[in-house]
Amino acid sequence: MTGFRPFESTESAAPIITRLVAGVLRGKPERGFEFAAWERLGLRLLNLLPPAVARWAVRWHFSRTSLMPSNARLLAEDELAAQRLRDYKGVEGKFPVVVVGSALAGAAAHLAALLRGPFLPQPFILGMRGGSPDDDLTSHLALATSVAREILDRNQNLKAIAHFDPIHDGWLTRTVTHLRLKLVGLPRAYEAFLLERLEPGGTILYLDCGSQWLHFPISERLSCQIGGWGGIPADEYISGSERIDRFLQATGSAHRGGWRVPGIEAHWAPESEWGSDSGLDEALGRFAEKNGYRFVRLHFPHPHDYSRLAFRAHRALFDQIGQEVQGIVVETFTQYDPYIVLRAGLLPLWLVFNTIDSLEFMQDVLAEVSVDHPLYFSGLSTLSRTPDMVPWETWAAAFEGRSWVNIGAGPRRYPEDMVALFNWSRRLENHVPGETEVELPSLPLEDFLRLLPDVAE
Repeated sequence: MTGFRPFESTESAAPIITRLVAGVLRGKPERGFEFAAWERLGLRLLNLLPPAVARWAVRWHFSRTSLMPSNARLLAEDELAAQRLRDYKGVEGKFPVVVVGSALAGAAAHLAALLRGPFLPQPFILGMRGGSPDDDLTSHLALATSVAREILDRNQNLKAIAHFDPIHDGWLTRTVTHLRLKLVGLPRAYEAFLLERLEPGGTILYLDCGSQWLHFPISERLSCQIGGWGGIPADEYISGSERIDRFLQATGSAHRGGWRVPGIEAHWAPESEWGSDSGLDEALGRFAEKNGYRFVRLHFPHPHDYSRLAFRAHRALFDQIGQEVQGIVVETFTQYDPYIVLRAGLLPLWLVFNTIDSLEFMQDVLAEVSVDHPLYFSGLSTLSRTPDMVPWETWAAAFEGRSWVNIGAGPRRYPEDMVALFNWSRRLENHVPGETEVELPSLPLEDFLRLLPDVAE
């Protein structure tokens, strides 16, 4: 315990998942993003200005609110884990299942909510002041590795990845350095929570996502990942390409030719954001055996595989309780809401990002269901027009023949619609009216596990 908090941004994947899942467990809806009235007014005003102004304003905000490196160096693994557990304060009773592992955003949140169990994340992210104004890797790596070494020296259950994505996060990496941390052992805070809140003989369901990316290994528990999930391959970030150079030129960057860590050969390892690293799974298995719990590993190679599972599991739930599906909601990245989904009888189709690979996955899943279901699309606000981004017109064309409503970033401001950051779920609620706080349905674990052989394709 360090006495300093918070470490992790409340807008990161893990805090959003635990906050939303805790809301389902309490029977009270929560928001993925919490904005004060003055912040909502500021975002509305930014929508009236050119997108470049919005990027500057958000970059300035993060440059002032991100974590000071001097504080990041004080991090303790148990306090990091305990911060997520505090989201479950006020949730009563014990649970038949606790979901642990990859923080797969909407997919993880929907699975935990459906099974009515808490979610405990393996990964965390620190956004630290001080970025790479010239899109060069050197300054990012110097800060990230310096902080990481101090953290790892004192926290044996953590590994660290210096994550540098100058394409998808290019507007942000110029002022903020991202350091991802993953549990490779079981922290005491998680042990205590499981012993207190998991029913005798209950199940630890481990989300073991096999997504891989090229890493530059720096030390035993420290590596550097350049780029991130989307429609640009890992090796293209390293070698560079004409389309990346065109993107950099359009954003005013002088950098050309890709990025690499000099003197180190890249190799494949678990992707920093979505992939699972070994160690925590082994510790959980030993813990389960010692304490009479069941350990179930849910392994798929791609984060979208878990989204497909959540989609089919909700369909199985509604079939089981005799509820007609009221529609499909296409969610993206941080825009997801398990409470509304269960309350309104919707099928959740969560997408990793607004890139071409997500479009292809969405089209594949939509082919499974009737075109008669209403569809609600949460166009994502990213502030980045990346080479792999799907244009608005292409999204719209993918919904031809369906009755659909856009609830996220609209065609005029996509992907820079600041109001959609806080308004998309309210727009969804307006289209699926009903009681706000109701008893939500859940799927028994054994019925859920019977779905597994039919998921990965």
